[in-house]
Amino acid sequence: MMAENPQLRCIHCDLPFSPAERVTETVDDDVLNFCCHGCRGAYLIIRGAGLESFYRRRKRKAGIIREAFTRQFDAEYLQRYVTHAGDKSEISLIIEGIHCAACVWLIERLLDEHPGIITARVNFATHRLLVGFDPTRTTPSAICTRLAEIGYLPRPYTPDELQRAVERERRSLLLRFGTAAFLSMQLMGFSIALYGGYLRGIDPDTRQLLQILAALVATPVVFYGGFPFLRGAWFSLRNRSANMDLLITLGTVSAYSYSLYALSRGGEVYFDTAAMIVTLILAGRLYESGARRQASSGIDRLLQLAPSRARRITGEGVVEIDSHQLLVADHILVGAGERFPVDGQILSGCTEVDEAAVNGEPLPVVREPGMKIVAGTLNLSGNVEILVTAVANESFIARVARLVEQAQACKAPLQRLADRVAMIFIPLVLLVAVGTWLYWFDQPGGWLHAMTVLVVACPCALGLATPMAVMVATGNAAEHGILFRGGDILEGCAQVDLVAFDKTGTLTDGRPLVTHLSPHECSAERLLELAARAAAGSSHPLARGITQAAVERGVSTLPAAHVQTIPGRGTALHTDAGLLLTGSWRYLHEQGVTAARTEHERSEVHVALHGKYIGCISLADQLRDEAATAVAALKRMGMGTLLLTGDQTGVAAYIATILRLDKYHAELTPADKAALIKDAERSGQHTLMVGDGINDAPALVSAHVGCAISGGTDIAIESADLVLARADLTNIPFALRLARQTVRIIRQNLLWAFSYNLVAIPLAASGKLAPVYGAAAMALSSVCVVANSLRLKRLRKD
Repeated sequence: MMAENPQLRCIHCDLPFSPAERVTETVDDDVLNFCCHGCRGAYLIIRGAGLESFYRRRKRKAGIIREAFTRQFDAEYLQRYVTHAGDKSEISLIIEGIHCAACVWLIERLLDEHPGIITARVNFATHRLLVGFDPTRTTPSAICTRLAEIGYLPRPYTPDELQRAVERERRSLLLRFGTAAFLSMQLMGFSIALYGGYLRGIDPDTRQLLQILAALVATPVVFYGGFPFLRGAWFSLRNRSANMDLLITLGTVSAYSYSLYALSRGGEVYFDTAAMIVTLILAGRLYESGARRQASSGIDRLLQLAPSRARRITGEGVVEIDSHQLLVADHILVGAGERFPVDGQILSGCTEVDEAAVNGEPLPVVREPGMKIVAGTLNLSGNVEILVTAVANESFIARVARLVEQAQACKAPLQRLADRVAMIFIPLVLLVAVGTWLYWFDQPGGWLHAMTVLVVACPCALGLATPMAVMVATGNAAEHGILFRGGDILEGCAQVDLVAFDKTGTLTDGRPLVTHLSPHECSAERLLELAARAAAGSSHPLARGITQAAVERGVSTLPAAHVQTIPGRGTALHTDAGLLLTGSWRYLHEQGVTAARTEHERSEVHVALHGKYIGCISLADQLRDEAATAVAALKRMGMGTLLLTGDQTGVAAYIATILRLDKYHAELTPADKAALIKDAERSGQHTLMVGDGINDAPALVSAHVGCAISGGTDIAIESADLVLARADLTNIPFALRLARQTVRIIRQNLLWAFSYNLVAIPLAASGKLAPVYGAAAMALSSVCVVANSLRLKRLRKD
């Protein structure tokens, strides 16, 4: 961490100052520190009037404020919001003070240069910063301190903190805009009188009075209403990085300053121009703020499912605490009608749980001791004691939120051009403004044209074009249980023209049931017992089906140690009686075992012991109810469809016929699936691979876009670019349709942003556009981009 300069705090104004500026006063044997002689004099006057209570009351209030501010950068406090992935840690922050694309560039650039920072990505649309860092080289406290040094206020991201930040921003904007609008209306009355006097004649004294009144009314508009722009411009200059606030401030302050000069010289004033610039831009930001709030409401509603408070069971009773303070192995009490704050396991009690919010299932499910529960689900009927299995930041809902955050922070390729333009945009505008001023230097009012150039230029439209659309799209997708891992994935999905499916657990329910036992020179119970020994403990759907059949028939299912799994083939287990093999016909054939080959429409698991064929177990897995609907929707979109399965050819052919898939490939290993996907990619097709198992991971990685279904294996979900949090295949065509529409909207936004600036700036430089109209056009350009992006929120499933 950087060493902090020692600072003192003034007794009177409570501002920090360096020891070199110290002014002291001894009162009642106490040495008091002041930042200047003015504060010392003010203190003595207040004390002399017997009003010392002013400092006591202010100290209490300031203490509360300082404690809250200090807490934001407290290492222990910030550590609660850090997640870990190997050697890398991440923290998500809400950043106050971001106003344009230049702010985003500055934050990312400075953090990229900060020691220990691995990645820093700011979402302009949500004002969220996702930082990946090396915990051995830097800390969240140091990161927050660095952000504060350049003029931005960071806070750890939580739904409650986001809500408070949004409310603070909106309340401040409303107050400033209301004040500016009210005073601007009064100012327009004075301006109309001045314009009338200019055309029809006016008494000089009356004219001067109206100008003075205009100056008095315009001053709070410029310096109170426009304070966010002035503050942003100051930090822009201090950080040597031009931003939009600098352009607005230069335009506003130049109009205001010139008007003061003209007032003293008896010339024409433009206080109304300065005031209207501030008012119109505040109006645009107010709308933009509401639009951001509306666009992010989908994921926020999901996050708010998990309650912020929990009741922890201790040796002294039940204590209510913040959910983020819960640790793994804590015990909590959740009553009927309450939502579960974290993921856990039921220790005692039996209840029904509404899981519709996380998996879309409409009917409640019974949960008993030993069963898992998910954060955000609703406890319907009974009090239960829960063992915490994951802290709040690692719960299902938190992981979903992180996926959406990463999607919104990850930039789409279309944004790269906009980013490159935005970085040179403001310096270029400043050069054009200077050139305009020099060109019109000898003309009366020529400086107004230069000011209009500053005001009309809008990097915001460029900055918002992509992230706003991505935010709305990912928020809409999250409401439907669709999780994109980034804006680049959205763009990738828009290019997809071939969808490849795994079978078991993807097109089917993934709960195969044993339908027939075909023993060979042994009893059916012996066949099932041997198969169950190898299957017990495995997560493969066929293994679970065999284990379930063994339990129902009273056959021993004790899991064996050292079972070797051969992906896409089967298992091998060394027993006292010899090598036990279970798997496909091809697997046994490769191992030198002669087995009867069939072409049934059911899945089969063949069993051999010590080189001798034992028999075959047939299992049936029901197709998902929505599978045919999903495939039909994909075909209507012009998509090719493909089935890739490790199952036998007869089963694959049956599934492909029922669902009307274009092609199928059977008896594949994971490597075979990946190779087929790569062949399709090399032939020019853009493939979406949909799977849920370990054996699908190589194909998911090889595909243009990999899609995993929640409920599958962790490795499949980690390998995927697109995750279906709800096992509903109709979400696949909707996700692809949403992606196509999002890319279309982004292109429209970028076209508008580039076209607007290419037209508006030359108009302003040529003197064809008045400053007030320029400010209105600038605000309108951002509003158009935001409103166009919000259209994605209305897109729904067919």
